[in-house]
Amino acid sequence: MSQSLIQDEMLLKDRNVVVIDVLRASSTILTALINGAKEIIPAESVSVAARISKGLGNSVLCGERNGKVIEGFKMGNSPFEYTPEAIKGKVLIFSTTNGTLSITKSKFAKNCVIAGFLNMKAVVNYLAELNEDFTIVCSGKLNDFCIEDSVAAGMIIHELEEMKGKGYYEVLDSGYISSKLAKLLAYKNTKADKSKILCVLKDSEHGKYLSSLGFGEDLKYCSELDMFGKLPFYRNGVLKLKETFEAEEKEKSKMKRVNISSKPNSKE
Repeated sequence: MSQSLIQDEMLLKDRNVVVIDVLRASSTILTALINGAKEIIPAESVSVAARISKGLGNSVLCGERNGKVIEGFKMGNSPFEYTPEAIKGKVLIFSTTNGTLSITKSKFAKNCVIAGFLNMKAVVNYLAELNEDFTIVCSGKLNDFCIEDSVAAGMIIHELEEMKGKGYYEVLDSGYISSKLAKLLAYKNTKADKSKILCVLKDSEHGKYLSSLGFGEDLKYCSELDMFGKLPFYRNGVLKLKETFEAEEKEKSKMKRVNISSKPNSKE
């Protein structure tokens, strides 16, 4: 599904959602969290990002419009900017042309995971273990189709069908075409191939545009397959790694048990 088709945020309510923005939000979000960002707050617009930043200390405004750093923001949308030295322990307020809009439209989802080629295997394994219906949201480019997101979506579907068997999932027409496209453009024999994925990114409309801006190395990075086995999750308005959310929930549960057990006994 293209994010441009989501006019009502309630459309994704209680669904399991996978958001894809290969170039480059998915890759940058994952990289930033791996490199120690405390959390990422996606903002659908520049004005919303600026408003959020006013109430937060130790936060950094990040993002792009049309591939370029937003005026007044510290960082753009290249994963190479998000080094541990630059972002460790900080809250990143992040707004991009396409990706963060898709993410914020998923605010009422049951689960929302961010996917790209960098964490493809982790996403596929998560969905296989989840064993529930899910919706893939392709961010696209300026409300239009983009080939790199469709190929990534198709790879998820194809790999799941290889694991679960043909017919296990009821795939809609858009998913069927994406799967065929992925097998045609991103696989060598029966294996996903990094060199073919890179060709897809280089030949894509947005890839060509980013290369013209000097971001050719970003395309190489975003084409890396299974570099990380981590899952960024969007929950309660913030992005964190799945295990971070799980650790926080465990700590909250532990604190509740401590509070209950520490209450003094009372006698009538």
